[in-house]
Amino acid sequence: MYKISKCAFTLAVMLQASTVFAADMTMASTPGNQISRAQFLQNDTVKLPTDFHHWVHVGTFVVESGINIFDNSKIDAPLFANTYIEPSAYRHYMETGKWADGSQIVKEFTAAQNGSNCDKVSHVCKTSLGNAVYQESYTGFGYMIKDKKHFPKEAGNWAYFTSGNVKPPYPETAKAEPLGKCAACHITNASDQDYVFAAQKIGLNRNSPNNN
Repeated sequence: MYKISKCAFTLAVMLQASTVFAADMTMASTPGNQISRAQFLQNDTVKLPTDFHHWVHVGTFVVESGINIFDNSKIDAPLFANTYIEPSAYRHYMETGKWADGSQIVKEFTAAQNGSNCDKVSHVCKTSLGNAVYQESYTGFGYMIKDKKHFPKEAGNWAYFTSGNVKPPYPETAKAEPLGKCAACHITNASDQDYVFAAQKIGLNRNSPNNN
């Protein structure tokens, strides 16, 4: 009887320890606890991310006019805007519908092919792989950071940075843009979405079974 009781006691201790461990693991994975953050060099200066092509791509839209928002320059082809979310921020948003402090978002622009095999109106290019509008070259990116410590007075604690209208290799650092450069558009058109155009991104649709 003593041996059975001892075994039962040992098992109970092990189960209790497992329960505590599981509780700790659940707490550690609670949304927002482990948000990967931007690298600040000064209060208004950050190191631009170089690995965002490994982040979660949540959508692409086409700027048919070919006008680059960074300097209003125009090319004779559409621009694609590809949006990437840092993975921990993406998980938190998809679980809660909220952008956690520390969230990072990149919108990178690319130019469409505009060669002799491409129609000048539709920009559809004929290739051996089929006819389509293809992305051809990178033209710079915008970078949003939500950080209440560094930007306590900004709308939603978001700040906006850009590489400028440049081809890679991109600059290593950037300073926060003034209100009229990027933030004004988000404040005017996306204040009901915490200043992020989430409703326009198919990959941020929390009701889609494909995004679970």
